[in-house]
Amino acid sequence: MRYLILLVFTFFLFSETHAQDIISNPRVIPAMPAPTPNLPTITPEKKPSIFDVKPKMNVPDEWTNKSNVNMKKEEFLNPADRYTKKMNDGLKTEGNGDAKVFRRDQYFGDFKTKSETIKVLYRDPQAVDGDLLKVTQNDKVVMDNIFLEGNFKTLVIKLVPGFNKIDFIALNEGQYFPNTGAFIIMDKGNQLYSSEWNMSTGFKASFIIVKE
Repeated sequence: MRYLILLVFTFFLFSETHAQDIISNPRVIPAMPAPTPNLPTITPEKKPSIFDVKPKMNVPDEWTNKSNVNMKKEEFLNPADRYTKKMNDGLKTEGNGDAKVFRRDQYFGDFKTKSETIKVLYRDPQAVDGDLLKVTQNDKVVMDNIFLEGNFKTLVIKLVPGFNKIDFIALNEGQYFPNTGAFIIMDKGNQLYSSEWNMSTGFKASFIIVKE
């Protein structure tokens, strides 16, 4: 019995000493590595880069090769200048460019009326280029200087009994020859006649009104 008590006492003493040794000298227990799953190998996808794009070869440079550039000079001009040039070219060909055609007097006929007066509407049907006129009635000046504009103006002429010879005399030819004009003869609101003249300086366009 004595030996049994001694053996138990020795066992407890050894256990306490071993526990104190563990507390005072703890041991580090390495962690167990986690098991590696068996996954398939994935290759990352290669995306295109701007540095991978190679320049195209044998492409003609249309800006450096002047032979491939086909541009008209007028495309860089002011559109208003092109219009003015076109208009001026057309105006310079009034009468097809033959000045001799306009070196003559023009007669437009005679008309009868019982009215005391007539109205003559006149204007420049071509370019307003400074055409000037003188108007006479039976060789007497009615208006000595008329500037032809683009819109119609009205001239009232008082008639004398019998013949009334009305002359439109060209004082110049304006910027573009010849002197051009359009006229309408009105009698009491009715149109008797209308026409145009084309004449050089000093020549005249005439008609006669017979007052009954």
